[in-house]
Amino acid sequence: MATLAELQEKRGGEITRRRILEAARARFSIASYEDVKLREIAAEVGVDVALVHRAFGSKEQLFSAVLSTSKEAESQSTLDAGRLSEDFTDGFFSASQNETLQIVVRSLTNPQAREVLRARSLTEFIGPVAAALEGASTIERATLFNACLVGMAIFREVLGAQALQDANSAKTRPLIARVLAACLADEPSAAPEPKKEGPAKAPRRTAPKKAPVAKTPSKKRVPTKSRRR
Repeated sequence: MATLAELQEKRGGEITRRRILEAARARFSIASYEDVKLREIAAEVGVDVALVHRAFGSKEQLFSAVLSTSKEAESQSTLDAGRLSEDFTDGFFSASQNETLQIVVRSLTNPQAREVLRARSLTEFIGPVAAALEGASTIERATLFNACLVGMAIFREVLGAQALQDANSAKTRPLIARVLAACLADEPSAAPEPKKEGPAKAPRRTAPKKAPVAKTPSKKRVPTKSRRR
């Protein structure tokens, strides 16, 4: 049985780990993967950087843990398929913005971070959405849904597209919700294909009948009498 001191130490370690994750999440959402430093995270939490290494191993592993414990990931189990497009559209324009989208967009250019994102894309982003859907091709529909979200986030944050800024949310919000809903829509039942008909044959052309030619009566030859010698 663990002693009180050991329980307190374990409890303290869990609290410290949670604080490190929160500080790291905030850093990764506002800075690129390269610009996030473990020493800065440790200083913000008030611990030695060695404790960060001991708790998470490396910056890459800390980044992976941040993706797994993001606020959005924590709420994936309660996804409502009927409200997915509206909820994610609201999150796109919310004051706090979707933290996970921010982290993804700011880390895509780094090879190490990209490998983590690739490995986590199914379990953290695509899988939970697909699990909330019904019908066929749930993985494909969830993939399109996430692809649209990330693409719009890149246009908003990296390219500064005015149509996607908060000032234009009244116009673009219903359009975004419609696009996301289209990605999630189930495939309609396939209708039987109409029977293909060959090209219509041209009507056979018949030559016009020639008018009968009137026959002229032939003249009868009158036999001539032979002269007698």
